[in-house]
Amino acid sequence: MNLTFPRLVSDIGGTNARFAIEVAPYIYEDIKTYQCNDYKTLAEAITTYLITTSHTDIKHAALAVPSPIVDDTLFMVNSPWHLSSMSQTQKDAKLDSLIFLNDFHALALSIPHIPADGVIKIAGTETNRGKPIAIIGPGTGLGMATLIKHPINEEYFAIPAEGGRSSFVAVSEEEFDLWNFCHRRFHHVSTERMLSGPGLQLIYEAVCSINNIAIENNIPTPNQITERGINNTCFICKQTIDHFCRIFGTFTSNLACITSSFGGIYIGGGIIPQILDYFMQSDFLNRFYDKGRYRSYLEKMPIYVITHKYPAMLGSSYALDTYLNKQYIP
Repeated sequence: MNLTFPRLVSDIGGTNARFAIEVAPYIYEDIKTYQCNDYKTLAEAITTYLITTSHTDIKHAALAVPSPIVDDTLFMVNSPWHLSSMSQTQKDAKLDSLIFLNDFHALALSIPHIPADGVIKIAGTETNRGKPIAIIGPGTGLGMATLIKHPINEEYFAIPAEGGRSSFVAVSEEEFDLWNFCHRRFHHVSTERMLSGPGLQLIYEAVCSINNIAIENNIPTPNQITERGINNTCFICKQTIDHFCRIFGTFTSNLACITSSFGGIYIGGGIIPQILDYFMQSDFLNRFYDKGRYRSYLEKMPIYVITHKYPAMLGSSYALDTYLNKQYIP
């Protein structure tokens, strides 16, 4: 019997914090979602959640957070809990052990544990299990990571990255116009400026500006833009998500080439699963394959969209179990 159960695991984004109690390996109870803006600190959200559960003996936890994990300070630029102290959070939450992972570090570690019905394959040939796996996903921000399998054992190691900070590269006349609009506002136009919820709004603004269309009232929310674009009830919204899908195809292709991800490319985040049908008919794949002589190279890479509701929790569980039993974070 493993006396470290039950455990607390989470998937914390820039907008929502999802918590669960893991009562046995990958078995969860009391899954709840909180709005990050409703709590002053991360520790306050944790303690509020724990009070609502029937488990009063939680001593170990893993938190997947939208931040690079470098020192004691969480650099959650898209979160109201920006610059939270990890050690202080553990102390305030009264936990014996608490590990933090970048949210896409956790999402990467989840890949081997997601059931078959938790992903949809949209392209490519058979997965080569021994090759690197690329994980990418636009949501409140743009996350990515690479997953590597041990050559002998069924063990995995994830390499999180801050690729959303890389510079946006235009590959068409229209995208040069988008870049010019954004560059006038931001000295550095990162890829995340485009490929995120706020990015949808920025593209919407740019399309309006380029076409000399006045924005009436407020800029639509990301959800409104995707809904109106998919339903073709707003031409600007449709143009926006079409730009989004093309840019995402190019950038995902760049990541696939950099990581040589014949183990598969897995798309997560909050945006693509919500527009999946439209996305699969978009120019995403045309842009993904548009690498000249490397087209046939990329066509072999399997591409999946993650549809599992709480995948990062699976990765948090794997990381916490490895930490408690082997004393390292994979």
